Amino acid sequence: MSLLFDAYDDANNAIIEANERLSVQLGEKAIDYSFGVLRGDALYLAELSSLRQWLDTGDSAAYSRLTEDLITFLQSRQLYGKVRFIDKQGQEITRIYNYEGKPTITPQEQLQNQFELDFVQKTLALSAKSIYISPFEPTIEHSVIVHPIKPTVRFSAPVFDSNNELRGLIVLNYKGERLMRRLRAISDISVGELGLVNDQGRWLLEPHPAGELGFMFRSQGTENLEQKFGDEIWSFISRDAPIGQWMHEKGLFTYVKVNLSKIQSPKSDLNIETGETWVLVSYVSPKIIAASVAEYGRNLSLVGALLTILLVLLSGIVAHYALQRRRAEGRVQRSELQFRRLLESAPEAILLVDQVGQIALMNSQTEKWFGYNRNELVGQSALQLIPERFHQAHPLFQHQFIADAGTQAVSSGMELYGRRKDGSEFPIEISLNPLETEQGTLITSIIRDISARKEAEIARQRVQERYRELLNNLPVGVFRSLPDAKGSFLEINPTMVNLFEAESSEQLLAHSFGECYCELAERKALMGKVLLQGYVYGEEVRLKTLKGREFYAGLTAVMKKDESIGIYFDGIVEDISVRKESEWQIKLLNENLRLRTNELEAINHELEAFSYSVSHDLRAPLRALDGFSRTLLDEYADQLDQRGRDRLKRIRLAAQRMAELIDSLLKLSRVTRTELKWERVNLTSLANEILATLQQMEPDREVRYTVQSGLIVRGDAQLLHIMLDNLLSNAWKFTVHNPQALIEVGCNITKGRMIYFVRDNGAGFDMTYADKLFGVFQRLHDPHEFPGTGIGLATVQRVIHKHGGDIWAESTIEQGSTFYFTLNEKKIYEH
Repeated sequence: MSLLFDAYDDANNAIIEANERLSVQLGEKAIDYSFGVLRGDALYLAELSSLRQWLDTGDSAAYSRLTEDLITFLQSRQLYGKVRFIDKQGQEITRIYNYEGKPTITPQEQLQNQFELDFVQKTLALSAKSIYISPFEPTIEHSVIVHPIKPTVRFSAPVFDSNNELRGLIVLNYKGERLMRRLRAISDISVGELGLVNDQGRWLLEPHPAGELGFMFRSQGTENLEQKFGDEIWSFISRDAPIGQWMHEKGLFTYVKVNLSKIQSPKSDLNIETGETWVLVSYVSPKIIAASVAEYGRNLSLVGALLTILLVLLSGIVAHYALQRRRAEGRVQRSELQFRRLLESAPEAILLVDQVGQIALMNSQTEKWFGYNRNELVGQSALQLIPERFHQAHPLFQHQFIADAGTQAVSSGMELYGRRKDGSEFPIEISLNPLETEQGTLITSIIRDISARKEAEIARQRVQERYRELLNNLPVGVFRSLPDAKGSFLEINPTMVNLFEAESSEQLLAHSFGECYCELAERKALMGKVLLQGYVYGEEVRLKTLKGREFYAGLTAVMKKDESIGIYFDGIVEDISVRKESEWQIKLLNENLRLRTNELEAINHELEAFSYSVSHDLRAPLRALDGFSRTLLDEYADQLDQRGRDRLKRIRLAAQRMAELIDSLLKLSRVTRTELKWERVNLTSLANEILATLQQMEPDREVRYTVQSGLIVRGDAQLLHIMLDNLLSNAWKFTVHNPQALIEVGCNITKGRMIYFVRDNGAGFDMTYADKLFGVFQRLHDPHEFPGTGIGLATVQRVIHKHGGDIWAESTIEQGSTFYFTLNEKKIYEH
């Protein structure tokens, strides 16, 4: 019976040990799964399109879209207490709380500068696609711990804009109590008590709440794991081994270390920085271990006494032994039931595979993911859950795997595909751990569905492919080079190959950028400028192709730094030879224009001299003709016959007509040579003033006129007055025979242009001769019926053209005319 008692004791201990190993492994997977999701969320927000757009534009509409996206994210993810964007100076730009599922935006005046906080500085020091995971900390506002205590883990990622410049960080406050509840649920269905400590041994999750979160209040001297169980136990747990178990006189201790920097995907190139390592510790007290066999031990002692006294009652004792065995088996079954409950609560699919690769045990998540029921899989080869192409690749299906398995994890995070019952496949990740049982070594296989992660990777690859396609299709050369003596190329796009007349990318990569410069001094000067200020933009250099052809190039480059290659340059090269040729042509044209301008100035000086001559030298003879003719008529009229007097009158009229023509020509010349003085001009007032003057000059005429109000322009007031005076005087003159004369001045807006007009209902003209309308001395009416010099409309056209506008007319004989004109509004508003 002593042997039976020892055997039962060993079996009971083995079950408890296996149960506790699985308990801490499930706890590790719970943390792994939870933090994998959180890490993905932080990276997603750091690359949020609305955040990038706002950083690039600074537009208020883009900021509103960013806020809406963050609110939507918090509503769909109840894992977080708040989300923030902090700029690289540590100033909060936006902070959104999640109160009971209702996101609330923090007012701007309540935002804080948190540059001095440890997680801000450590996150800003990270490169792109990196995550910082803070230690468990309380929520702090204005340097004061918020009560009730809300344990928080901060997931933060640096944020870079489209130019790869650091702009700040995105921060997610994870509600740590959610993870604690999950770990407590695992502890509740385990034999032992599951706890979580940080790398100093302070409790994050402690079976007795008095010690929990003690790491947040170090000044209060709360008890840590070492103080509770002793230095010997803490030395065992804090050793280098990532997992371990020790049956000590103080109880059974099982632990696994959670490396937060390698969660979810240990082979990923993601950089994860964290402030600490966690340790999951399961503790089974000696009382609980002893209690499981105590009752059986007491009954076994009683049986021994009865055997000594009542040997004759052997058959009764045997029956009693059978009863006790059934009770022991019941206890084992209860332990197994607890183990199965723990197994079924796991969020991943879990298999126990025996030494020949057959499934010994599985949980309901395996049924759900693979589509089999339990009876179809238990006792069958695990091969049927894996596509045939992976059978030899995975260690689970290699013959010596189980025989060589030790006590440590033998495979972690291998990625392959699972095969469902219907033949469909989905990506999975498998972690394998040995488990010693009475039946020998079994392999615990924990399977995680990584479909979402794979989809994200595929989406990222597609983005990279689109980016590469965009890069390859750009019409400018794009390069990455080293700032060494030669300027070695690291990467180039196809346009660079064409630009430098290379036969292939490999041929150009074999050359250096320094060989492509016509003058090495240009490259040295350019390198110095980039190294000094970090970039150059649109620098013009002379380059040569691999075939020796020289060309002008515009070069833009930015200096960057990478941990693997150090300092390097990213830049673009554009062939600007055509532009340079155009610039030379423009320069030549400008020189020709300067010469023509000088010639025109000389001509203008001659015109001024001519005008002076006309004004002084020609006027004197005309005045003499007119004066002496008048004297002859006044003093010698009685000595002349009628014909003689008529001839003298004609001479006077011709001289006066000539004087008028000279005055008109001089006015036209002054209009042409006058420099504009830009100012605000009220055309409405000018028109009313001119029409009022015309009415005073001919008070007997009845002429109705209307002038649109608000005709305000910018231009030369004196020239615009001359222009309007000529147009309105013409309208007044050509309506003389209409008893219901009407003159209108107004403005229309056509296709965004301001078109002014002067309209009358007078004599009109034949549009066949409209091309002669604005010529000097060109008249379309009999001068005896409508007197004039033929200079007025030519003057109007010169004024309009000097203002950058245009003028045209529409008319019907005996129905009136409309003169339209525009001004260069753009030029006007620039002044």
